[in-house]
Amino acid sequence: MTVPTEGPSVGISAVVDAVERLGADGLAAARTELVRLVEDEGIRYGGEGGRHWSIDPLPLLLQAEEWATLEAGLAQRARLLDLVLGDLYGEQRLLSSGAVPAEAVWGHPGFLHRAAGVPAPGEGWLPLLATDVGRDAATGTWLVLADRADAPAGVGYAMATRRLTTRVMADLHHDAPPARMRSFFSAMRAGVQQAAPRTDHTPRGVLLWSGAADETAYEQGFLATLLGYTLVEAEDLLVRDGQVWLTSAEGRALVDVILRRVPSDLADPLEFRSDSQLGVAGLLEAARLGTVATLNPLGSGVVENPALLGLLPALAPQLLGEDLALATPETWWCGDPAQRSHVLTHLDSLVIKPINRDRAPSRAGWELDAAGRDAVRARIAAEPWAWCGQAPVELSTEPVVGDHGLEPRRVVVRTFGARVDGEHVFLPGGLARAARGPDFRIASADGALAKDVWVLDPAEAQETWARTFDGGGAVVQRVQAPAPRVADNLVWFGRYAERADGTARLLRVAADLAQDHGRRPGSRGAQTLAAMLDAGERLTGLELSSGDVTAALTHLRHAMSRTATTGTVAHSVRRLVDAANQVPDIMSGDVWHVLSRLERLVAGAPRRHDLAGVLGDVVTQTLAVAGINAESLTRDVTWAFVDAGTRLERAQRTVALVQHAFGVSRALVVENQVAESLLAACESAITYRRRAASGEAHDRPAVAAAQLLLADRTNPRSAAYQMDRLAEDLGLVGDDELATRADELAWGLAASDLEELFAGPRDRVVDAAVVWQAALRDLADALHRRHLTRSAPRRATLSDWWSGPAEEH
Repeated sequence: MTVPTEGPSVGISAVVDAVERLGADGLAAARTELVRLVEDEGIRYGGEGGRHWSIDPLPLLLQAEEWATLEAGLAQRARLLDLVLGDLYGEQRLLSSGAVPAEAVWGHPGFLHRAAGVPAPGEGWLPLLATDVGRDAATGTWLVLADRADAPAGVGYAMATRRLTTRVMADLHHDAPPARMRSFFSAMRAGVQQAAPRTDHTPRGVLLWSGAADETAYEQGFLATLLGYTLVEAEDLLVRDGQVWLTSAEGRALVDVILRRVPSDLADPLEFRSDSQLGVAGLLEAARLGTVATLNPLGSGVVENPALLGLLPALAPQLLGEDLALATPETWWCGDPAQRSHVLTHLDSLVIKPINRDRAPSRAGWELDAAGRDAVRARIAAEPWAWCGQAPVELSTEPVVGDHGLEPRRVVVRTFGARVDGEHVFLPGGLARAARGPDFRIASADGALAKDVWVLDPAEAQETWARTFDGGGAVVQRVQAPAPRVADNLVWFGRYAERADGTARLLRVAADLAQDHGRRPGSRGAQTLAAMLDAGERLTGLELSSGDVTAALTHLRHAMSRTATTGTVAHSVRRLVDAANQVPDIMSGDVWHVLSRLERLVAGAPRRHDLAGVLGDVVTQTLAVAGINAESLTRDVTWAFVDAGTRLERAQRTVALVQHAFGVSRALVVENQVAESLLAACESAITYRRRAASGEAHDRPAVAAAQLLLADRTNPRSAAYQMDRLAEDLGLVGDDELATRADELAWGLAASDLEELFAGPRDRVVDAAVVWQAALRDLADALHRRHLTRSAPRRATLSDWWSGPAEEH
């Protein structure tokens, strides 16, 4: 088997050896395994409704010498861009001298004139920087294709790609150990801390994102976890007295550094776009006063201007006293008449780029017909300063695993730099993106494949960066209580996990009864089935066919799998995943595997014939969620909110099931079977049988079931037990008043004379349950008012660089 390549043969022998060992079947298996791992870990791109991240198993290999040369060029470029950015928002000598045309800057949306005069965060203007580079196929030299400086994305995806690639290509990873990535994140965290304006305490940092709907939401959550930062949305932050505060039910905590993933023009609705719901009003003023550092500074996106690509080679000798080491594609800015003439003359052989990449896509001139070229000429004539022409670059290719073996694909590499101790350090290698097909474009929005980049140098493969600054460890503290938005999602995570579990258990019992008795509507078993279906209907609001048990299995299947219908298992799973996605920095890494399996289970349920089996599989996964939370979350306020949601949901559902199952008088033999079924649905049947066999249970199954499910404070499934645990949770939250109310409710349930209650008319059972339900609702409402009340939810209305117009290289 041959490996298709172009350009320099960098470490290609390692790839050839791996390919020969694996063969076509092994490579295909590795690709399939990557798909499964990505799904298990929930790695997605594109936000809500987006797609799973796509990874090619073969890494791109770089020898240490080549990387060292590239890294030096990137460091030089970072210094140059740092100086340019500082001048544009400072003395503006480059604009005054004409070295940088004013129209090219003022016409770019990344230049925010209100940000002029804001001090640099720390010692430099660009604490973080990403650069897209590619090899020229003809010469093998590296070219800079684009810079990303406003809110550069991708470094979290790079780490996630590395983790999975090394798993499926373990032999290759062992034979050619790449330089580690972990030290870069240590350096990045340290650099963020060094940018803090205060030195008298350990800085508090947060990662500002726009929520789970953002295109790169997975990466932002993953990055927050890697760095140890708290994910916050705009509603979690408040500017008072010229300072930024993180809010919670307990008060405010001062914020020193904001790692910003919201674009600059949306970051402060008071100063920039007033329609933004993603920004913090007053953030720019706090940065101007020097009380908070935003990384990167607001307005950094101006250096992403493609017009600067053609200017940097001339600026480097002027600002650095040296030539630019890394070349760029030849670029002509149409604001200059001579350059515009060149672009218009050679329109059919150039890539036409707007300086505002959000305004229009880049276009390959040779792909345009006559009408298309005329339209472009008209737009350039109307706004010449807004357009550039760029010489196309024939990028070198790397092998990817295709449907029919290895195939060559054009590749772009995104590199990542972080300023620490006065200079930029770079993630070894970065993240490569390979075109899906032989076309000209490479963009994640078009489904580009991710490839890990390995820098090969065994002598330097260990961690090399160490903290050298004073001021303590690079840690970020958390407030004692989370912000209301976070607490709200934690509570609902617990509630929906319990709701999915409880509904699946109830439907599983009903499915077993329907399988046995659904075709005999007059039997006692069918009467028991009808009773359980009726209880389920009242609890979930779903049609379960209690009036016609012969159709029960069809309705139960719908209650399992219809995601859009409130009350179904699938709907609860969907909302459970949504709640987890809102607080990914708090979730255990293992929980994503379980949630992915749950999603696949409910998605595949309509194709499975064994309804009880799939419901049992769902219960297995919901138990795994509960186990991960129990064993992974520290018993602090975070745990308390998750557990409080679980306890409230279980208590309310259990009381409601007892009410609906026993609120109607039935023949004693049917009532006994209903009691058995209810105990099974509430995971208490074994305890009941054991007690009944030893003579400890009440001789009437309905009374015994009610006692076990309502009053028994030793049964983990009883309502009284839930209130005991809820009281402990509320104590952790610090709400002694609500904790006392939960404790009193536990005592009241435990002290109930259920035997006397069941001796009278069943209306009394219903009335007692209604009183308990009201008390539980009041308790839940009080918890919401005191700790979960938040401002209006915000929705992302932006598009990230990967989802914007495809870049042309």
